[in-house]
Amino acid sequence: MSGSSGSHKTATAPSTPIAQGQHYRRVYRPYFSKRQLALIDQLNGYPSRRSHLVTIHTSNCKFIQQVGKKLGFPQTTISTSQALYHRYCLYNGARDVQSLDVCITALFVGSKMEESIKKLKDIYVVAHAVRYPKNPELDPEKVSEERLARICECERQMLETLSFNFHVSHPYNYIVKFAKLLQKELNTDAKAMAKKAYFLAIDSYRTQLCLEYPSHTIATGCLYLACLLQPDVYQWLETSEFWAQHCLSRWADIEEIAQRILDVYIAKPSEFGPSPPFTKVKIRLNELASQRPQANDNDSKKDADKPWQLHWPISSTDEWMHGHADTVSYLVQNSPPICQ
Repeated sequence: MSGSSGSHKTATAPSTPIAQGQHYRRVYRPYFSKRQLALIDQLNGYPSRRSHLVTIHTSNCKFIQQVGKKLGFPQTTISTSQALYHRYCLYNGARDVQSLDVCITALFVGSKMEESIKKLKDIYVVAHAVRYPKNPELDPEKVSEERLARICECERQMLETLSFNFHVSHPYNYIVKFAKLLQKELNTDAKAMAKKAYFLAIDSYRTQLCLEYPSHTIATGCLYLACLLQPDVYQWLETSEFWAQHCLSRWADIEEIAQRILDVYIAKPSEFGPSPPFTKVKIRLNELASQRPQANDNDSKKDADKPWQLHWPISSTDEWMHGHADTVSYLVQNSPPICQ
């Protein structure tokens, strides 16, 4: 579809900030590399890895967790809502829409996807009570139509962001399967590890890991971190090849996932407890990584270790092959491919 070179919106144009090129095509992409995320951040005008926005997203995902629990949603519904929130904010951010509206929309859409549907007004009332605990409880019938209309518009944008692909995979089932496999292959009781990994996986949704790694790799990283957090029981598993061989994941990815979850815990001592124990585990994780041969991980780290930016300006006359919010495969006219 062709559009004008200006930045005005048309009735059929995508509503994402960066979709202003002459052509676009909506294609779903389940995962993104760090290189692609850096490109999207740059096109959206964010600073490098936008540390201040990371704090906001972490807080909003905690809010979604609290509201979901109060509504009685199963954990899969809550995690789906958090994944929707991350995917929406990847392209839209929270700058054009109020964070509360985005969180409510994510819970509303997530409840539909996981077939645990609640009325939009009920979700709004509970969300308002969690956000403003000192205010009197709202009457569902008195929720303004203007606010509901904004949430419905946000829902439309979120569905566009998904390219109407409603499949979301979570690491919880893989944690159970890998724990049983570990118990069978190495003849060890992995119940305590699986229980710890389950809660680590819940907290992983405060980060963008669900946009970067498949669910089985996140499950592996959570199990490995659970092993490191219980050294008295599972220290002998720290260097086991079980993780890479049987869980179909690369060491670099497993370690990255563990590091990112530890960063969440270290940054929130008031919520997760004193940070020194987590810092100690992180140091141990780095030591194990330095002792491990890196030959097999060079390819996996090639994309992650190199900061990458556009080396030419993007003008309104550039031709983009952009598939709306879930497409990160761009084609700039007379220039080398941006993402491969």
